[in-house]
Amino acid sequence: MSALPTHSVTHSASLVTHAEELLEEHHVVAYSRNIGARERFALELVKHLHAMVEVQTVVLSGTGIHDLDSFCRQLDRTLPGTGARMRRTIDGPGGVCERMRDRPSDLASHIKHRYYIWRDADVLLKHNPKLFARLADAMMGVAAESEYASEDLLLLHRVVFIGATPLHTCFRDSKGPLRSWLSEAPQGGKPLWAVVTGIEHPPTAELVLA
Repeated sequence: MSALPTHSVTHSASLVTHAEELLEEHHVVAYSRNIGARERFALELVKHLHAMVEVQTVVLSGTGIHDLDSFCRQLDRTLPGTGARMRRTIDGPGGVCERMRDRPSDLASHIKHRYYIWRDADVLLKHNPKLFARLADAMMGVAAESEYASEDLLLLHRVVFIGATPLHTCFRDSKGPLRSWLSEAPQGGKPLWAVVTGIEHPPTAELVLA
């Protein structure tokens, strides 16, 4: 059995550099028991990404996300769309997936990467694990769809989940929402995202913070 993609780095600058390398092919689960380490990493990562060209950064404050409504409010504010206010749905018209697929015309030609930095993602994971699983599945699913199944101009989506011990525990579960697609298919049937994208599971790596 191959080792899990887990990486441990201590210095803040090295963490950000290593996260950037991982994000080329993975979503990143950044974990630490130390709240100061998590905060420093988040701040330095956002600062680093903001300074890059052809990049759009979407920051979600997990301390304020407890249900679908609060998640949608934050995404509506941090990722403005071209249409109406977001509906409180994940898959339906005007919902989370549709907003992630949206790319305003003024950004279409020069944005090649969109990073979602979900700070304190463990808050929702603890409060409502089923909703966390559905949202993580949607975010990483749309990312895979954009990269492998869309004929539109390529836009690479990557998610950085930052949090404490529950996030680490979730990542260690090979059948959990950070390392497998959710499936509503009959037993033995492939999950929808695997069918749509040809990717058997979302590509995630864990980064252990100091």
